[in-house]
Amino acid sequence: MARLTLSNGDGHVIDPSTRSCRIGRADGNDVVLEHDTHASRHHAEITSTGDSWSIRDLGSRNGTWVNGERVTECGLGDGDLVRVGSTDFVFVERFDPELTEDYVAPEPPRPGPPLSAREREILTLVAEGTTDEHIAAALFISVATVRSHLDRIRDKTGCRRRPELTRLAIRLGLIP
Repeated sequence: MARLTLSNGDGHVIDPSTRSCRIGRADGNDVVLEHDTHASRHHAEITSTGDSWSIRDLGSRNGTWVNGERVTECGLGDGDLVRVGSTDFVFVERFDPELTEDYVAPEPPRPGPPLSAREREILTLVAEGTTDEHIAAALFISVATVRSHLDRIRDKTGCRRRPELTRLAIRLGLIP
């Protein structure tokens, strides 16, 4: 059984018999976001095939986001942060309804705007162990510009130190 948990702890258990969940502003959805003006009437759908879960954007105007990345369709794993409109959920893959009273949803990180192509490039080089000076030389920019990009990455992701940035790059699939 799976569950979508709002950052305030409220949640929606995905019906194990249908193994799907539609999200949007319209009344017919499983999760109705009636007050979220950034959500489309039929925004996204989460489905299960066997033991794996995935989310699919249903042609929404503002997109569906998983862990800060805009997606059309992608797999979901335990703890993934899903944003539909301006509503954030944490996807809990293995939810035990027997533990609902003791369950406290983790505070999901607020994803900032997506990283630019240059920021992703710099993040990849940081994850490969490259120094600021070598990044500047490789990209034909100044060290100050590299640090400015690193500051923007920090502001968008909350990752400050190089090990955190490396983990972020791995999570984003920038390096194997």
